[in-house]
Order: sequence, then structure tokens, then C-alpha cells
Amino acid sequence: MATFVGQIKDNQIILVTWIAVSGAKEADRRSYNALLDTGSQVTMISKKVVDEVGLSAIGHSSIVPVTGTPVKMQKYRVRLDIPIGSRTRMPDGGIQVQPTLRGSDLEVAMLPYEPKNYDVILGLLSGFHLTLYGGNFILSN
Repeated sequence: MATFVGQIKDNQIILVTWIAVSGAKEADRRSYNALLDTGSQVTMISKKVVDEVGLSAIGHSSIVPVTGTPVKMQKYRVRLDIPIGSRTRMPDGGIQVQPTLRGSDLEVAMLPYEPKNYDVILGLLSGFHLTLYGGNFILSN
């Protein structure tokens, strides 16, 4: 099981995520900042992600935000992974790729607004396990 340990900064957990069209090759992934939202039941992406990745809507879904008024949003099918390491050049010249928290193909909704410091809200029902302790977190799959 791959695991990532990090610090909570400014009461937020911001991670890098890789997003691609469902079924795409690894080389076709694009990276985006994601806010890990412990209260969200769904993963959502910005219009920027939709446009840059070239996603096509597969229908609609509704969420009920804290205002209590349901919001209807387009939904998409994407591949989402979280890199937890980097490529390291080994002494023999080879490249070692550090682990990735493998996500899955999942349905996501488009955010009803454009956030400033992230493009993805990573809901907890996205195939990952989160443990919070002190000012730290552990994310695993």
C-alpha cells in the first residue's frame, strides 16, 4: 500500500493530482493542485481542467452545498492519480520512479466556481484513506 505523509498548512491540505481522460496513457496526464476536502462527498474539477484535458460531459449531477440550495453541475469521467515522489537519476544512469497513489477512473462534477489556488476538490469517496493527527496527515490507498 502506497502512503504519503505531509503537513497541514493554513488549515488546508493541498496536493498535486494527475488528471487525464479516462483510459488515457500516463504521458497524457496533466497536473493540478487539489484541495483535500474532508467534508466533500464528491470530487469536483474546475472549468480550467475540463478545457485543458479536453473532457466531454457524460451527464449531470446535483450537490447540496452549505447554503441548502441544490446546484446542478455537469459530470465527467476522469483518471485521477496522486504522485507522492519524483523521478530520481540513479548512479548507473537509470531513472527510478517513486511511488504514486493510484487512483481510479471516477465520475467528477464541475465546480460551480473558479478557485484561485486549486483546480480540484478531492472528496473522501475517491478511493483514498486519510488519517489526520496533530498538524499532519497520512494519505494512502
